[in-house]
Amino acid sequence: NNISLNNISAVASMTKNAFCKYFKKRTNKTYFRFLTELRVENACRLLVAENDFSISEIAEKSGFNNISNFNRQFKAVKKTTPLIFKKHHGL
Repeated sequence: NNISLNNISAVASMTKNAFCKYFKKRTNKTYFRFLTELRVENACRLLVAENDFSISEIAEKSGFNNISNFNRQFKAVKKTTPLIFKKHHGL
């Protein structure tokens, strides 16, 4: 699902700026960094699961609209590429 800052701040009954400050204070991460890490962890679960999904399908299922951005963000979080992660942790 699309999890926008507008939606999440509305659920919290806060302005976008107030929500971002509050989130950063509580987690020591920006909301967008947290969301990226959550999506990468979801991609990791899909990469090691028994399935026939391609890397681009996993990226899409994890909330990344662009494969280049997915690869870049995955490497920033996991210090490896999705393909190498799958080879090392997959079946």
